[in-house]
Amino acid sequence: PKLEDSFTAKNVEKFILGELTWGQLLGMTMEETYNIAEYGYSLYKEARYHDARTLFEGLVLCNPYDAYFHSMLGAVYQQLDMKDEALEEYTIAIDLDDENLHPHVNRAELLLQKGQFDKALDDLKRAIELDPQCKNEASIRARALAEATAKALDEISKAIVRQ
Repeated sequence: PKLEDSFTAKNVEKFILGELTWGQLLGMTMEETYNIAEYGYSLYKEARYHDARTLFEGLVLCNPYDAYFHSMLGAVYQQLDMKDEALEEYTIAIDLDDENLHPHVNRAELLLQKGQFDKALDDLKRAIELDPQCKNEASIRARALAEATAKALDEISKAIVRQ
């Protein structure tokens, strides 16, 4: 559609009220946004993180209600060592779609690095619950992180008792 067809008074009002996303106001279809996301993912896989960041930040602006866009932006931020931003994006992704295990595992990894073991273990537990058959490599990673964290915490508690 033409831009002037999308920017009607009614559509602008819907956008202001949160009933339309910026992408919808611009006339972008979900197919178009997911084609851009697919390209962004290919950039991510090629380790072109700055380019992927640009695309996923734009996609989040166009549709802030899409958990996948937030999850991928979190992954890009994590690769760029923007840990606080990554945590925020993973949290938004989880709030929008608690059934996606990737942001749970990735957020858990960052929480472990921050020493927030209880929160990290909650995310790992949720990721494991989402894939009890262990078919997804992210859930395999979740199990490995949970096991390593449990062992480390056990060793710490043993060391404390010995003192």
